[in-house]
Order: sequence, then C-alpha cells, then structure tokens
Amino acid sequence: MKRKGMLIGLILMVALVPSIVWGAIELKFCNYFPVPARQSKICEEFIKDLEARSGGELKIRFFPAGTLLSAPKIYDGVVEGIADIGFSNISYTFGRFRMTEALDLPLGFPNAWVANHVANDFFREFKPKEWDRIHMLSMHTSPVNVVLSATKPVNRMEDLKGMTLRGLGFIAEVVSALGGTPRSIPMPESYEAVQKRVIDGLMIPMETLRAFRLAEVTKYATECWPIGQVYTFYLIMNKETWNKLPPHIQKIFNEYPFEEKLATMWNEVDIDGKKLGMEKGLKFIELPRDEITKWKRAVEPVLDKYVKSMVSAGYREKEVRELINYARIRTEFWTKKQRELGVKSSTGPSEVRIK
Repeated sequence: MKRKGMLIGLILMVALVPSIVWGAIELKFCNYFPVPARQSKICEEFIKDLEARSGGELKIRFFPAGTLLSAPKIYDGVVEGIADIGFSNISYTFGRFRMTEALDLPLGFPNAWVANHVANDFFREFKPKEWDRIHMLSMHTSPVNVVLSATKPVNRMEDLKGMTLRGLGFIAEVVSALGGTPRSIPMPESYEAVQKRVIDGLMIPMETLRAFRLAEVTKYATECWPIGQVYTFYLIMNKETWNKLPPHIQKIFNEYPFEEKLATMWNEVDIDGKKLGMEKGLKFIELPRDEITKWKRAVEPVLDKYVKSMVSAGYREKEVRELINYARIRTEFWTKKQRELGVKSSTGPSEVRIK
C-alpha cells in the first residue's frame, strides 16, 4: 500500500507540469514571422536565456513562420494548448480584445519605444478581462505606421483616393478615413500582393521593409507618424501551462525583461528598416504641418466610432474615454522619458529622431 501511495503521488507530480522530457519541462513557442526576421530572432533569444536561467529544466521548441499556427490562429492555439507560448497581434482577431483595441487607434504614438511601454502600462492599469483565458508575458507593439506605396508617391491625403492599402482592424479604419481602400491580407502574403498589384501598398511600419522584404516591391514611404497608430502585439502563455509550472520557473519568467527587450527590438528594427529603404532608393516623404493637421482631423471619427461601438457593447462612455486618455497621458510620459534617456528612433519629434 505504501508503494502504491508513492506511485500515485509520483504520477500526480508529473501531471502538475506541462511536458516532462527526461526531467525537463518542454514548451512549444510559436510565431508567424519569417525565420530571419528580428522578431523571430528575439524569440530565439528569449528561449536561450530562459533555458539557461532554468539550469536546463526548461526546453522550449520554437515554431516560427507559422509552421505550427498561422497568425490568426495563434491566440486560439495557445488557449487550446496546441502551443504553450504565442507571439502575434490583436488585429488578426479583430473584435475579440475590445478594450485593448483602443491601443490600435490613431492616438499619437511617436515611435515603437514609447508605444511598447504605453501598451504594458495600459495592461497593468486596466487588466482587461478579455485576456483572462491566458497568462500575459508581455504586451508589445509595432513601430508607428507609414504609407508604403508601390504605385505612386503620397504627398497629401488626396493622393490616397483610389489606392488600395493593406490594413487590419482599426488600421483599416484609418485607411478608409484618409480616403483609401483597405484590404485585409496576412503579412506573409503581402509581398506577393504588392508585387502583383493586388494592392497599391500598405499602412505598415518601416521595419517591414526588411522583415517582409517590402523594400524590394515598394518605392515610396510617407511618414505619417504624427497620427501615431501602431499594431498591438502580445506574448502569451497557455494559462494551464502557467499554473502547472513550478514556482521557481514562474519566477524566472516573471523576472525576465520581456518589456524592455521587446521595446528595444521594435525600435531598432524600424531604424534598420528605414536605413534599408534608403539604401534601396525608396523616396521618404515627410508631411508638411498643414497636411499633418488634415490627417489628424480626418482620423478623429475613427476614435468616435470606437467609443460608440464600445458603448453599444455595454461599456460606459466615461470608461472608454478613460482608456484613450490614459494612453495619451502615458504617451506624453514616455516621450519625455525617451528624451531624458537619449533613446533614438526612426520616427517622432526631431530631438529623438535619427539623423
């Protein structure tokens, strides 16, 4: 009976951790970025660091480029346990993360470094219940969107009329508000879509010039960063997997600087993307002040539409306005912090922009 009790106890202990492979905890980590992309490389860096800090207890298998789950399926795949960790963005499941989608609005983010910190502040402040099914490792965001065009330069808002641009979620809403026609296309398919002129271009960050090789198929980049819109990303873990991890392994994850590393990565890749675009001969267009005013005015209805949709869904208008105001207040805070720290970016006020 004593041996039987010990055996049962051992079985229960094994059941309390995800996958046990020769004494190690094995996890599956997926994203949809190409293998050479910096977004995939930083995932590999996370894996190497976490495995080292665990002293070999963690063994994390990496599935980049949508090899395990495509971008739209990563969230559900993590919830269902197909993957333990997932890296994707909320636009692929538009309408599911309604509070968090406030971060996809044209709020005036100057660059990736600021937006990444604001996104994590936002999550910690409001703790949206829409994320209750997973364990959040870190929010993060893309750099701010620009107009990458293959067919003609966009020097003013009127130039967007008749153009079809790739855009998802509220980025698509902004494309419409500016006079263009949005089209929802997964990023891995965007290169071919531009090449074959299925679309004229994209509302997307400059980092994609390298990550998705768009410098090969686009000719112009209109730096409309003053409207400050980003794609909001997440790095999540299956909740059951998290709950089964031993406390000392949870501590390793909790103490790992995901936020800082992701903010730095997104900031650096956008600088790199812009430099590549310059090397490839893309024409970079800066909007004059009067055009910036027009673009900002044109996208205001996107914010109003978001507020109305949230109120219709049962949220209080004051609560929704608070989400937007909080993001803007923290944007001011982190922009000031960026100046103080001397962090340079591809976009933003002149004192923080790379020369």
